[in-house]
Amino acid sequence: MGTSNRREAESRAIIIAAQELSRAEAEAAAAPLPVSASDPILERADRWRRHRVPDPRRPNRYLIPDALEDSWWDELDAIAGEPVGSDSHGEPIHAPGRLEAAQALVGLVTGDRTPVAAELDRYLAQEGLKPSYAGRTRQAVRELGTWLESQPGGDHLSAVTRRTADAFGDHGASLGRTAATVNSHLSALSAYWTWLRRRGFVESNPWRDQARKAVDRSANADKRPFTDREVKALLSGPASRTLGDMMRLAALSGLRLNEIGGLTVEDVAGGVFNVSASKTDAGVRRVPIHPDLAALIAARCEGKAGDDYLIEELTAPPSRGGRRGGKVGERFTAYRRTLGLDARKDGRRQSDADFHSFRRWFATKLEQAAAPPHWIALLMGHTIGREGVTLSRYAGGATEAQLAELVARVRLPVAQDASICP
Repeated sequence: MGTSNRREAESRAIIIAAQELSRAEAEAAAAPLPVSASDPILERADRWRRHRVPDPRRPNRYLIPDALEDSWWDELDAIAGEPVGSDSHGEPIHAPGRLEAAQALVGLVTGDRTPVAAELDRYLAQEGLKPSYAGRTRQAVRELGTWLESQPGGDHLSAVTRRTADAFGDHGASLGRTAATVNSHLSALSAYWTWLRRRGFVESNPWRDQARKAVDRSANADKRPFTDREVKALLSGPASRTLGDMMRLAALSGLRLNEIGGLTVEDVAGGVFNVSASKTDAGVRRVPIHPDLAALIAARCEGKAGDDYLIEELTAPPSRGGRRGGKVGERFTAYRRTLGLDARKDGRRQSDADFHSFRRWFATKLEQAAAPPHWIALLMGHTIGREGVTLSRYAGGATEAQLAELVARVRLPVAQDASICP
């Protein structure tokens, strides 16, 4: 309102609201708002929000201009539909969901009910967040909205208080998530709410100071490599083609799950995996393709252009930061459990081994093949083993031929024609 005096701001707000009301009524008189029974509730809400005016008595709330009252009630009646009966008190009963839909429209237009995700797309577009952070924010807001639907207040911004935020943090922890994961979601929600507050959608940020303290989960640490018996069972079991290929690629290359997902046809040319994107600088590397992967690679490359993905069927959902293959880890966990491979040492919350254990198995086999530690580090994309002056500044490193010979020493404990379901 251009003033720091609250009373003056309220007086000016009433004048501006009256001006907006006159403008909206004039526009409505010239072109009455049509009723469209086929529009979804959110589309109707967007249409009505263009004509609403501020409520001078309630901050962040809105009114329908008098000139549009008839159209407004006609639309609400059309959504609710004719009553299908009456209850014991004579109150009308509407078809399931119809009256709730009309009430939702009222809340969306007047500001009494604004879903937490209503402004999310605009927030992400304006802030220009990195894909991984934007994906985390989308996931956090989506989960918050779903959780709020099960709470008495429902899914709308005004229902999110500090107590609500605290309860949602506890909900995340109850799902078995680490404090770091819970805090990453709370932090993303806090940033979104800060943006909402600056734009007048909320009056405060209930997510501030909601971070959880890290809990000692040492009993869940120290993942291990798969045993040969486990590798044999996993590669011989009824896995899908996608999962079967991903497991073999990981076991015979040591590549991370996301590194495999990002491989293109060009990245496997010349008999090497050219890892151009990794979680660390050292992870950018060239790994010789194991001879036992030649047929798999050839089949996956057939008929594709150079920039096509090797594993083309993988998806890259925004909720996972656009990383291809993120769901494979979940599918692998379910598959591993169907085979009875879910050992948990000393009552750990998590299994001792996961998809990353193929990478651990590969490193173990290299070590058992008497490979120099710095060569293993080179293949795995680690810097450990080469940080000394001699190796980091003077030695030229192993040749690709030497590394290829080393990789070929790793042998799977299962026949290569193991049954893999289509």
